[in-house]
Amino acid sequence: MPATLASARLHLIISASLLLRDDCLAELLRPWSGPLKRVSEPPNLERIALDLDTPSLFEEPSCWVVRCDARYVRKHAELLLRAIGGSGAGRLILLAPGLEKAGSGKVADPLTGLTKALRAQEALHEVAQPDAKEMPGWLIARLTSLPQGVERPKQVAEALLGHLGEDIDALAGALATLAIYAGEGPITPEAVEALVVGTAERPIWEFTGAVLEGNAARAIALMHAGEGLEAQRALSALVSELRKLIACCATSDDALAARLSGARGRPNLYYARQRARQLGKACLQRLLRGCQLTQRQLRQGGGNLELALETLVLHAQRIIRPAGR
Repeated sequence: MPATLASARLHLIISASLLLRDDCLAELLRPWSGPLKRVSEPPNLERIALDLDTPSLFEEPSCWVVRCDARYVRKHAELLLRAIGGSGAGRLILLAPGLEKAGSGKVADPLTGLTKALRAQEALHEVAQPDAKEMPGWLIARLTSLPQGVERPKQVAEALLGHLGEDIDALAGALATLAIYAGEGPITPEAVEALVVGTAERPIWEFTGAVLEGNAARAIALMHAGEGLEAQRALSALVSELRKLIACCATSDDALAARLSGARGRPNLYYARQRARQLGKACLQRLLRGCQLTQRQLRQGGGNLELALETLVLHAQRIIRPAGR
């Protein structure tokens, strides 16, 4: 039986799926009532490890949730191995999409020692994705758990799998979009056809993603797909996404980044941080400035908002993917 949060002070959750990692994390955190601190690849992991063992006069022991990649785990394997044996009441949970291969040399590999120690405590949580036979049942279970309900869940699941394949995170994103699209009514196979195939407005996150990839052709195509995106809404969504990425550049603390960007709740910023690192703060600030100038121009002089947005998208592509890059 896997270790509970109370029975092991260090846990490592491994899965290629962001959704499955978060599901496992939620189950681990269920009994935790103390302070919860979330960060992404913090440069000061040594201080966090020290915090696990250092009682505070001002707050209860904390549970730290660290999102990272495989290289980060390897880089800090020795430190994490030492942290396993501490006696403090704090807890540390790492979430990563995978692990690097263990070294094959004569020198002992700290990563091998870390995984062995975690397995011995049943604190290495390797979450496997459903296989092709299991996927329809998994998706139907997800659908039927949605609060607004679903009509003909088998047909809805088949339609989603037919259009999106077996990428769990893509399916989860589609379910969230479908729930918003359906409003208070149930999700139906017709809603899947409308939203995923493209006879309705495309999900706004596809547009912002294309812009920030520097793919102007796809972004403009998404603007006009089906009934098309409302241009002012698309521009506002792009501004919000840029502010979130800039906040990710400013701090490694997820809660603080969410407050700085004006996001509600506690958003998952792992992939946002990856994109923020790829683009860099200077590039992101330049893109945000372009959005703000476009908004100001339209407020002051009117004009064709769709044309202005298309021009902004082309400008973003030149910044993100300059000639020769």
